[in-house]
Amino acid sequence: MADKDKVVGRALYAEFRSGAQTYQMIITPDGLTADGRNVPSTIYRRQVSATKPRRAWKTYALPKLQQEPTGVYTSMTEELALSQASSRLTYIESSFLRMEGYGYKLYMKPLIIEVSQADLDDIRASKTPYKILGRITRVRKALGFGEKLFA
Repeated sequence: MADKDKVVGRALYAEFRSGAQTYQMIITPDGLTADGRNVPSTIYRRQVSATKPRRAWKTYALPKLQQEPTGVYTSMTEELALSQASSRLTYIESSFLRMEGYGYKLYMKPLIIEVSQADLDDIRASKTPYKILGRITRVRKALGFGEKLFA
């Protein structure tokens, strides 16, 4: 049986601000659930402000990596790896370009947050990964981001 608290990857958290609004983004890693099912890298995002401080997280999965029918990831050539990375980055790039167009700027530094087996199980089940959000909140506080998410 897998240790559900074992760190199996890292997520990227970034916060962008424009005036009184904040755009939060989390990019989770690829992985496998405790029972061996594929979990593609997933992006969670939301825009909050004083008038809408508790917006729900929107989510979408990045294109899956090439794998064998058994669910095992294949060895990739450099060309295939670059092609798949390019495809995935195109999804993310559109969000960044849209935010730039609306005047959003990166607030402080992005954070790297540990992801556990239990987190991947939640992501696979299309649940908001609240334990990851809790870790983000603790790290934000420790690094002096401030209590408020918006101006």
